[in-house]
Amino acid sequence: MGAAGFFGLLLLGCSPLATVFVLCISRKSFLVLLTLGSAFYWLVTLFVISSIFRAWAPLQPSPGVYAALLLVAVLIQELARVGIWRFHRLSMRVLNRIAQEQHDAPLSVADRFSLALAHGFSHGAVHSAFFFLAWLPLSLDSGTIYAPTCPRLSYFLVGALSTLGFAALLTGSMVLWLDALERRTLRPALAAPAAHAAAALLTLVNFADGGCLVSVPLLLAGGAGVAAAAGRLWWHSTTSVPRTAAPRQPGSARGSAGAIDGLSGGDGDDGVLGRAR
Repeated sequence: MGAAGFFGLLLLGCSPLATVFVLCISRKSFLVLLTLGSAFYWLVTLFVISSIFRAWAPLQPSPGVYAALLLVAVLIQELARVGIWRFHRLSMRVLNRIAQEQHDAPLSVADRFSLALAHGFSHGAVHSAFFFLAWLPLSLDSGTIYAPTCPRLSYFLVGALSTLGFAALLTGSMVLWLDALERRTLRPALAAPAAHAAAALLTLVNFADGGCLVSVPLLLAGGAGVAAAAGRLWWHSTTSVPRTAAPRQPGSARGSAGAIDGLSGGDGDDGVLGRAR
């Protein structure tokens, strides 16, 4: 496909994630550090999964075998979410304590969603790197690859579109899942793992003739739906619920700005995060 095909697939599969990072995460140094730490956590998790699968190789080319492995992989990742939840709660406690000590505002609703987005972005980005970017350089060759069951779409294009759907689904579902745990609502908390498992099993449709023409649109629709639900929840929560603000205290120079904004040291003010670095 050459360089043009390589960069086209790269932009198709990863540009939405890059946009989220630039617009929502990169402006605040604490979120960048949180993203890197969470990404390392997910990278270790995927390495553990690959080590387990390595013991079972070579695999029989059977949908039943692949379904079992996919469910095991999803189960391990969902169990790993518990660690993210504990880290998320610890981060909020630390930030609120620092904000209180510096007479800044505590975490606002938007701040909490930003922390959840950083965790979700990390999961989606590591998944994309592990299952898409790792083999994307093969597209630099002069030819391309078509699966026998999907002669209409190249293997690389199916991978790019599937990665796009999974990235949106994993990022959005993390936001929904963490919010559900904070609110202690069971149904939304169970919906995120269920959506992940359903998306993983949906890839088995590619075994059928022309299955990619069904699985890829459904993955994209599912990812878009989950991301839209997360965005809608973010918008509704930040516009209908007053932002949490600490009372202005004597000597406070910040008033009601968010804790993460203060800690990030934005707008020329060193802030709490800036002083904590």
